[in-house]
Amino acid sequence: MAQALSLNVSNSIGGSNRAPILVANEYHHWYQRMERYLKRLGRDVWRFVEEGPHVPVLTPVQADAFYEISCGVVPDNFDIIINCESTKEIWDVLKTLYQASKQAQDKKLTTALNEFKNFKALPGESLDDSFKRFILIITKLSNASTIRSNHRTNL
Repeated sequence: MAQALSLNVSNSIGGSNRAPILVANEYHHWYQRMERYLKRLGRDVWRFVEEGPHVPVLTPVQADAFYEISCGVVPDNFDIIINCESTKEIWDVLKTLYQASKQAQDKKLTTALNEFKNFKALPGESLDDSFKRFILIITKLSNASTIRSNHRTNL
């Protein structure tokens, strides 16, 4: 079981020569990893994903982007993108399908803000463990598009 979990985490993260795999409830993380992975392949690759053109794959750079995005989708979701003709179209379909609704985003933000406001060290918790929990809360706030200034955070 632990080995299967490790394998799944490894696949969803990707690697230097392997696109990250989209896991439905981890779209935000996949988006960030895939963007970084594609930018590493070349700025033109990322540009074709984000901006288009909305035409069938023609150039080697477009083909690379199309291939890498396609490899980052699990078989169950591949049927959703199989008829897409451009990398931009695939990207937009996945974004529409997995990006959280405004209501879900608001709920994540409210939860993260409550965790931030109520944060305190747990009895017997080491300083390192407290710090790790605090950093996770800050990351949740950042992911919810709320970045507090140092002044406001320290209040």
